[in-house]
Amino acid sequence: MRNLKLTLSYEGTQYLGWQKTKMGPSIEETLEKALSQVLRHPVKLQAASRTDAGVHAAGQVINLFTSSPEDLFRLKKSFNGVLPRDISVLTLEEMPDAFHPTLDAQGKEYHYHICLGNVQLPFLRLVSWHFPYPLNIDEMQKATKELIGKHDFGAFTSEQTDDNVREIFSIDVSMTTPDRLQIAVRGNRFLYKMVRAIVGTLVYIGCGKIKRSDLAHILASKERAQAGVTAPAHGLFLKQVFYAE
Repeated sequence: MRNLKLTLSYEGTQYLGWQKTKMGPSIEETLEKALSQVLRHPVKLQAASRTDAGVHAAGQVINLFTSSPEDLFRLKKSFNGVLPRDISVLTLEEMPDAFHPTLDAQGKEYHYHICLGNVQLPFLRLVSWHFPYPLNIDEMQKATKELIGKHDFGAFTSEQTDDNVREIFSIDVSMTTPDRLQIAVRGNRFLYKMVRAIVGTLVYIGCGKIKRSDLAHILASKERAQAGVTAPAHGLFLKQVFYAE
């Protein structure tokens, strides 16, 4: 059996997230059907991140095991030939048997996109949050320093676990065009809706609804109600998953 690592890009608008559900289409189920058709046997997929409904990916990583002897170039071409247009296989690699996309991941980076203009371009409406209000970008950038490092991020998730401690390596708040803002968050692991809660809190700081000086109290409280709004799913992209060389 060959352990194949696939790096994917997808637009999550039409899907109820990564994980299979009886409620509607998922990325996982769509991929399993397409890849099984090409490989001519059922496949079980493992993913680095279980992205939520409406969330997109530029670098999702999954793996599968197959006995197919076909070369990787042809397999990749065949996979993309049967997949819907909103899901693409970017790279295909053969890995050691022990490789696991979740357990071996050393970090992830998410990008969140916000349109600050009075009018958002129609073709960007599904991939960015339209927030047509003034933001103090400098105050948001300063606020990120409070979130860097290891913290209990219980105040930034709606689904508490036994261990809410996570490490944030970096948060970058930058204008990519005069009316488009990008927030890039890199960390070791993330709680449910954690990145979107961080984005919503930074936006609330930028518009004055939350004071930057309140961030330490918000973290210490471990209460979701203390932090800002959960930013809409459609502005979020899983940008990259990091592994050891």
